[in-house]
Amino acid sequence: MVTYDTDIAAAPPGSEPGDFDVTQPGQASGRDAMRRWTEATRRNVYLDNDDFAHTVRFHLGDDYASVHRDLVDYGLTVATDLEEAVEHGDFRLNLPRVEQYGAVGDRDDRIVHDHSYTTSGDLIYGSGVVSRLARAGGLREGYAFHYLSNHCGDTGHNCPVICNYETSRVLRSFDSVPGRDEMITLLETPSFTGNWTAAQFLTEVQGGSDVGANDTRAHQADDGTWLIRGEKWFCSNANADLHLISARYDTGQPGTRGLSLFLVPARKPDGSRNNFTFRRLKEKLGTRALASAEIDYRDAYALPLGPVETGFRNLMTMVIHHSRLAHPLAMSGMLSRAYQLARSFADHRQAFGSAIIDYPLVRDNLAGIKVDLLAATASTFAVVAMQDLLDTDPGTPSEWQDLCRLMANVNKTTWSTRIVARMIDAGETLAGNGMIETTSSMPRLIRDAITSEKWEGSQNTLRMQVLRDIQRFGQDHNFSRAMDRLAEDIDPDMNERATLEAAISRCRSMFEELRGAPQPIQTLLMQRILPQIADTFAYWALVTEGMDQAGHGNRRKLAAAELFDRTYLSDARTVYDADHLERIAEIVGASRQP
Repeated sequence: MVTYDTDIAAAPPGSEPGDFDVTQPGQASGRDAMRRWTEATRRNVYLDNDDFAHTVRFHLGDDYASVHRDLVDYGLTVATDLEEAVEHGDFRLNLPRVEQYGAVGDRDDRIVHDHSYTTSGDLIYGSGVVSRLARAGGLREGYAFHYLSNHCGDTGHNCPVICNYETSRVLRSFDSVPGRDEMITLLETPSFTGNWTAAQFLTEVQGGSDVGANDTRAHQADDGTWLIRGEKWFCSNANADLHLISARYDTGQPGTRGLSLFLVPARKPDGSRNNFTFRRLKEKLGTRALASAEIDYRDAYALPLGPVETGFRNLMTMVIHHSRLAHPLAMSGMLSRAYQLARSFADHRQAFGSAIIDYPLVRDNLAGIKVDLLAATASTFAVVAMQDLLDTDPGTPSEWQDLCRLMANVNKTTWSTRIVARMIDAGETLAGNGMIETTSSMPRLIRDAITSEKWEGSQNTLRMQVLRDIQRFGQDHNFSRAMDRLAEDIDPDMNERATLEAAISRCRSMFEELRGAPQPIQTLLMQRILPQIADTFAYWALVTEGMDQAGHGNRRKLAAAELFDRTYLSDARTVYDADHLERIAEIVGASRQP
């Protein structure tokens, strides 16, 4: 006969669960390990990632010391107060909703958020991220904070942060815009409670990535005021104070030639609500705390940003380009957090008598995630640093402007796709626990990454953009010349120099094949060419950081570069031997079992 210490059947009616204990010793031990892991996830996300701290120090140089303390403080805020507020706001009962009518039945379209949305916004904007990004030469500094913010996913605020700084920069370029200085001040105010937020609305139901098909119209009233009429299909941060939108000012010019860039304030100069209404909110897979709506503009008051004839060019160079700079960097921040969760879980989770970090399959999976994380971070920050240089040094050669434009497009399409796959790999480490919303932020991070990957141009749109740039501006030749110069940063006696030169040579061969192919085949070849460009540039960026890190006694990034080469650049298959085990152990780091 089997006997039990506690006779559950004999428990009196109405007794509370705590009145008798059904938890067995093994279960108590497992729950205790989960508890320690949960506590570990609240560690400072900046101090817990010495590789990212090195990236920031590498790019900021002499300015690093003045920013480091703020990053330390913010790293703890992200892991604690911000994570708690974002988790609360992402709960299904706390998601944003539309209120179309006021208390007495007047039309008053507005988005209603849970109180946690204000809390998380004040924490993010309170870091001063917008003013840091808006300052010429401040992208490297500002994006360090944005990278950390994205450890909590989109949060409902990280997309508007980018819109704010882009809109502030656009306004600085046009001093004729009424109320410009006040708008800039409000956009850069370090408080969600006290600032204004901006949004960018391009997409229309018939257009999507085909922006030239957009048909929202801009026309002038008798007094010269510009008015907007039409629909926008995907409007994220729908409750923004300023809408940066595309509209067709000339119906006689087809495609993008008839489009221009306009600013639509939520309120007209007399303080009354502007003439637009919400149809509905989008029910999205991820980034759910960010209210995305369908909006109808009903002759809404608008301000042209610059001469209307140059508006579309301004849109691409001042807005879309910067959004594509930001996109893969933000997703890298999400992957950084996913890796931290998975790496810490592997330390605490016991299976078959050992912590799972000790198993080669687990360690190899984590090493692959870490390699892509380091490469994506190095590559995106290298492009951001290039943009800072272009913004502050008018003497910078034009070829670096071309390279920056190319890599913004290439990184967006290549790294956003690859990061989504690595997010799922990170979830695999947690197994079933990685799918539970109440256990960790992993499900939200995965959902936000999958959703974010679709923004700022589909993969095919960006492939075709790069193809047109190759055909019109010789971007292939420029990339090869620029990479030849960048390769000179690497000691010729290092094996990494030969690896990079071989990767550049492969790019040249692909470019030659591309130019000799018929147009339909060229479009298909871009599927191979863009990853090769991305991987060649990322390898250079990772090795360059790795050489600096090795000078401080840490060879992790160089080890990661070696595995990156074997994974993406080399024709040889990865050899699973003792050297491989040693390499992945160096990348992942020693076990941190409690």
